[in-house]
Amino acid sequence: MSPNRDQPGIPLKITVIGAGIAGLSSAIALADSNLNHQITVLESNTSLSEFGAGLQLFPNSTRILNKWGLTTSLEKVAVQSSHMSFRRWEDNTELAINMNNPTNTWLYGCPQWQIYRPDLQQVLFERLKQQSNVTVLFGESVVSVDHETGTVNTSNGNNFEANLAVAADGIWSRSRRCLPASKDILPTPYKEHHYRAVIPRSRMISNPVTAGFMSSRETKAWVGPGVFVLGYTVASNELYNVVIGVPRPSQRAPLGRWNHTADVEAMRGLVSGWCEEVRALVSLVHKGECVSWTLGEVGPIPSYVSTSGRLALIGDAAHALLPHAAQGAGMALEDAASLAEFLGHLTSTEDVASMMGAWSGFRQARVEHLRSISRGTAVDMTLPDGELQIARDVKWSAIRDHQRAQLAELGIEKVREKVLRNRPAPDPACKSTVEPGGRMWVHGFDVSEESKKFCLERLGVGV
Repeated sequence: MSPNRDQPGIPLKITVIGAGIAGLSSAIALADSNLNHQITVLESNTSLSEFGAGLQLFPNSTRILNKWGLTTSLEKVAVQSSHMSFRRWEDNTELAINMNNPTNTWLYGCPQWQIYRPDLQQVLFERLKQQSNVTVLFGESVVSVDHETGTVNTSNGNNFEANLAVAADGIWSRSRRCLPASKDILPTPYKEHHYRAVIPRSRMISNPVTAGFMSSRETKAWVGPGVFVLGYTVASNELYNVVIGVPRPSQRAPLGRWNHTADVEAMRGLVSGWCEEVRALVSLVHKGECVSWTLGEVGPIPSYVSTSGRLALIGDAAHALLPHAAQGAGMALEDAASLAEFLGHLTSTEDVASMMGAWSGFRQARVEHLRSISRGTAVDMTLPDGELQIARDVKWSAIRDHQRAQLAELGIEKVREKVLRNRPAPDPACKSTVEPGGRMWVHGFDVSEESKKFCLERLGVGV
């Protein structure tokens, strides 16, 4: 490997498995990093999925999307939240505030967005279609991958030979089972189950309790014993995304399938004793519109890459996480951007194994810490009423009161100056994104710059 990076690495033939967020992002990042790469994306469905729910994208993600020139396209469909308001389940009392915009731009240089998953996928796909070195093939279902050669075999009888296969085939990844070290690793169910729905704007504004939700830039999270409710606007304020997290109803609930038809009356019954705002919100979900999702995790696994370096796992295929840090899409985007950066330092195909092994170690360290943060947030959001809940509320309220006092005393411009002057240090030991140090560690991370730094300091390559 060369000590300098005057060129964008050697040209590679690359097969990407899956045209979800992870797969499309990988293809964009790799195609951008080297116009001489030849990239083929294989998608088992006959078209892009038109179904999905809301996503929150924080600056560690939006920084990457901005680098790809997608800010203007995404601003047409995304929503910027002013803050997340944590509220008590029983009486709607505000417990804490997480500032989103413009604070995120002040601190991290990029905003937070809320977006409908199909909108994000479509924007990524339109961007990818502009790349002359990328081919997207629909209706190609992968049945196996040779972990030593990177050859991908599909159910149509086609074989795709490449220098590298990038597997973005989700939580039930077939590609992961083709890696000897992880062939027996299956997703493990979590104790939590989600109800999800999107409510059209017309229905939201027809109810006097929820009408104001559509004009507010506030993301809402109601927290209660064993249950939480999350709500925010997406699709240019035309849809309201609702998530209700509850204990897993049974051992037979389908794992990892986010669109299993759910009983809307059962969902409403779980929050029947909650505040008026939550009851009004769930009353607007009609029969047939509610789906359920049993949460699952993957990992940690020994490595995201094969020993040959010719097969790499990204996104949920490598590390499906609980969604409580709102970083599922974020980690897929980081995987993609960092993979392109590492491969940009490659000067010989003989070094694929070592370079990909280094990339895997780099990503695993961050992802596994995100796993602990997500689990910690899951506990915080569902504490039963009692001593621990009171301690949480006191801690959260202190942060909230400090923010309110600053704004009242200084005004928005002076607050900006103070925020920048007192920028919190990233705290990798923090297990919560409600606290400033934890938020800085998650949202302030620049994966491209950190990848370059790693390659320079650990591998002796780069400028």
